[in-house]
Amino acid sequence: MSMNRTVGGRLSRRETLRLLGAAGATAFAGWGDKGALLLWPAGQPGSAAGASSLPDMIRNAVFSPAPRATRDVSQLSCVTRPSLTEGPFFVDERLNRADIRSDPSNGTVKAGVPLKIKFNVSRVGGGSCTALAGAFVDLWHCDAAGGYSDVSGQGNPNNAGQKFLRGYQVTDANGAAEFTTIYPGWYSGRTVHLHYKVRLFAGSTRTYEFTSQLCFDDALTDQVFTQAPYNTRGTRNTRNNNDMIYQSAGATVLLSLTSDGAGGYLTSYDIGLSNVPDAVAGVAAVSAASFASGPLAGEAIAALYGSSLATGTASATTTPLPTELEGVQVFVRDSVGTTRTAPLFFVSPTQINFQIPSGTVAGAAVIYVQRGGAAVGQGTAAIETVAPALFTANANGQGAPAAVVQRVKADGTQSFEAAVQFDAAQGRFVPAAIDLGPETDRLFLVGFGTGFRNRSALPAVTASIGGTNAEVLFAGAQGGFAGLDQANIAIPRSLAGRGDVDLIFNVDGKAANTVSLNIR
Repeated sequence: MSMNRTVGGRLSRRETLRLLGAAGATAFAGWGDKGALLLWPAGQPGSAAGASSLPDMIRNAVFSPAPRATRDVSQLSCVTRPSLTEGPFFVDERLNRADIRSDPSNGTVKAGVPLKIKFNVSRVGGGSCTALAGAFVDLWHCDAAGGYSDVSGQGNPNNAGQKFLRGYQVTDANGAAEFTTIYPGWYSGRTVHLHYKVRLFAGSTRTYEFTSQLCFDDALTDQVFTQAPYNTRGTRNTRNNNDMIYQSAGATVLLSLTSDGAGGYLTSYDIGLSNVPDAVAGVAAVSAASFASGPLAGEAIAALYGSSLATGTASATTTPLPTELEGVQVFVRDSVGTTRTAPLFFVSPTQINFQIPSGTVAGAAVIYVQRGGAAVGQGTAAIETVAPALFTANANGQGAPAAVVQRVKADGTQSFEAAVQFDAAQGRFVPAAIDLGPETDRLFLVGFGTGFRNRSALPAVTASIGGTNAEVLFAGAQGGFAGLDQANIAIPRSLAGRGDVDLIFNVDGKAANTVSLNIR
C-alpha cells in the first residue's frame, strides 16, 4: 500500500479487518457477547495486542448507566399541579426550539422584557418523584400587545401564518426543558399568563397529555408594564384577584421570578404528573465509543440502555445493517419532526447498539424503541454535526485507545505494530511502549472512533500528544463499516523517552475522550 494511501487516508475494509484480526464482515455488525458493544468479537487476552490480536483489546465491556435519581416528594416542590383550560389559541405547530421569541418565517423578534423559564417535569407515584425524560413541553402566550400568533379574531389581530411565541422542547434525562421568551402582555378579560402543555408519545401515538397555565405576581407585572413596549397601552382590566382561572388554581400556578442582572427575569417551575402510563419507560443514549453522555452525531455509533427492550439477544449478520432485530426497532425523530428508523448492530433486554440514521438534523431528537409494534422505551438526545469519540481497548472510554501504530521507513517499507498490551496483573489493557526507532522512521497512530466523519475542513481537526501538537493527516469515515471513523495522527519524534502521555483529539472545537499512549 502506498504511503499516501495509508498515512493520509483511510484503511480499506480488507486492511481494517486484517489489522483488527480479520473476524469477517459481520464483526462490525455485531457479535454474540450479551450486554457488550458488539462491534468486534471478543477473544482471549494475550501478552500484546498487535495486528492479529487487536479485537482482544477492544472487548466490549458492559456499560451500566447510573439509575435515574428517585426522591421523596416531601423533600422538594415536585407536587401535582392543577390542570387548567387550554384556551382557544393553542396551535400544534410542532416547532422544536428553545428560543420562541421570533417568527421563523422572517426572523422578526418580538419586543419585550426577556424571560427564561425552566420546566422540571417529574412522574409522581408511590410516594416518590422521578424525573420524566422524553416529554414534549409546549409553551405559548401572547405578545406585549396582547396578540397570539397564527390566529385571528376573538380580540386578536390577523396573525395567521406567523409563529412567534410558540414552541416546544423535549425534557432531558433530568426532566428539564428550558425556554427563552418575553414577559407576556395582557388582553381584556384575563390576567397576565402563559400556557403550557406536556405530552408523551409512543411513536406517533399520543399516550398522555396535561395542560395548564402559569401566572405572574401583579406587583411585578405593574413594574414591567411601565417599560416599553408594554407602556403604550392602557391599564389592564383583569388582575389575579378577579381572574376566574387564576382563582380556581391559586398560588400553585404563580411563578417566582428573579432578576437576570441584565433587565430580564429567570424562573423555574416544578411539575409533578400523576397517572403517567407505565408503558412509557425511559432510555438513555450514549456514545458507543466514549460511553459518555452528551451530544451524538449523525451517523455515529450509539448505545441505548433501558429495561425490557427486547425479549432476547440478537446481532446483525448482514450489511447494510437491518432496521429490525427480533421484532425490535429504534426510531429517531429529529428537530424538524422527521422520523427515521435506525440501523441496528445488536439488541438485548437492557441494551441496543445502533447507528444514528443518516440525514438526522441537528437539534433535540427523540429516540423511541418499539417491540412488536408496541412502544417499550423513549428518551432524548442532542444531535450535533460532530461529537467525536474514540474507541478504547478496555471498552470504557478511558485509557489505551483502540488503535495500531504504522511505521514508515526511509525506503518506504511499512509495518503495523501494537499500541496496547494486556497486563495480566491488572486484568486490563494498557498502552504498549512505542519505540520511535531511527531518526529516519516516521510513525503514525491509526485510531478508530465515531462521530467525526461530518467534520468541516481537516485543519479544524487537531491533536496533541503529551502536550505536543501532532499533525492529523486524515479524519473521516473508515468506509468499510457502518458508523466507524478513523484518524491518522503523526507521532512527534520529540516525544522520545516521555513514557505515559495523553492524546487529546479535537474536531471543530469539540473534544473527544482523552486516551493514553506510552512513548519509549
